[in-house]
Amino acid sequence: MKYTSKELVLVGLFTSLTAIMAQLTVKIPFSPVPITGQILAVCLSGAILGSKCGTASQVIYLLLGLFGVPVFSGFNAGPGYVLGPTGGYLVSFPIAAFVIGSIIERRKQTTVGMMLVAMLAGLTACYAIGTAWLGAVLKLSPGKALIAGIGWYLPLDIIKVSFASFISCHVRNLLIKSSLLEV
Repeated sequence: MKYTSKELVLVGLFTSLTAIMAQLTVKIPFSPVPITGQILAVCLSGAILGSKCGTASQVIYLLLGLFGVPVFSGFNAGPGYVLGPTGGYLVSFPIAAFVIGSIIERRKQTTVGMMLVAMLAGLTACYAIGTAWLGAVLKLSPGKALIAGIGWYLPLDIIKVSFASFISCHVRNLLIKSSLLEV
């Protein structure tokens, strides 16, 4: 797959944004899944960059962490971390970015409402993979996995994707208008 210089710069920026947002962490005593800013970065990458570059930014983020660069929440890294209870969420990030970007690319004009729908679809993919993984690793019943993996996080994630929808709509349109992003 070929990338232009502009695309490479944007992919790198969104990879970095995800790593930075991962460090905005609030640990919850009753769950191994911390509250982070990662989902905001994942949504922005898919919505602004589209499916190809948004996915690439998240694949690079995941690979950096797998190869030992401390980019995951709490400056964690390595295959052991990815194979742990929160690894499914990390693995879902490229998929979520792809889902979001694919939905947005089907439209010529982007609106905040369309961004929100795309991001909710991406969040659903993230929750499905992450919660199934969490349940399997911790040997939780489906009900307990849903509560541990989604229940406490959904209200805040709805706020994050609403915020991301507003920002991404305007940023994407500006990047397109300035020819930094091609559609």
